[in-house]
Amino acid sequence: MNLFGRTEKGKVRKNNEDSFFASSTPVGIFEKLMIVCDGMGGHSYGEVASQTCVDTLVEYIRSSRVENPEFVLDQAIYKANLRVKRKAESLRAMEMGTTMVIAGIINHHAYIANIGDSRCYFADPETNKIKQITRDHSLVEEQVERGLISRNSPEYQKHKNVITRAVGIFDEADPDFFEIRIRPGQYLLLCSDGLSNMISDVIIKNLVIDDTLALDARVNSMIRLANENGGRDNITAVLLCEED
Repeated sequence: MNLFGRTEKGKVRKNNEDSFFASSTPVGIFEKLMIVCDGMGGHSYGEVASQTCVDTLVEYIRSSRVENPEFVLDQAIYKANLRVKRKAESLRAMEMGTTMVIAGIINHHAYIANIGDSRCYFADPETNKIKQITRDHSLVEEQVERGLISRNSPEYQKHKNVITRAVGIFDEADPDFFEIRIRPGQYLLLCSDGLSNMISDVIIKNLVIDDTLALDARVNSMIRLANENGGRDNITAVLLCEED
């Protein structure tokens, strides 16, 4: 097993508004494909938004004949944004939307895109380091970039869940794109903020690269720790170990 994902509602929320997709077999041009979406909108609308986004992304990628990875991701996100927005309008749920992070693998290159604060991490056992590839689209991150607050300040912690971009809220999607080389034995982790807000990057790194555990056990351990630390949100993690 080189790819495993799991989602659960945590200890506080009544519903699970997260959705994910994980395939270790080809989907369209991608040899492997990972997606995490964290819905918002209350009631059942968050889960509708996140699942609609996941389904649309997979559907478009699977059917596309274009060979440019960034273009395929961009068009898939455009379609997902349009479909989630139309679904929200039909339900009269104007606050319905979802974050999104997606990673597709081709020939040891990861093509990554995100909207919102669901994250992609890269971890390398050789250097014993983890790096957040994506940048959170949140109010506090914008303030950090402008030098108005520090990342560890009380203001940051208080407002860190206020996101500035989401799928389905605006007429146009506005993703960031990244491309990284991923060698055999290195890892990609996609997760919702229900994981990254509950355990530190150091603990995430230690679990991700712990090769004494099977991949599913590492994901299960991360989710268990997030719950032990409060489980205040839905928790989703998809972990990939690149192979030869």
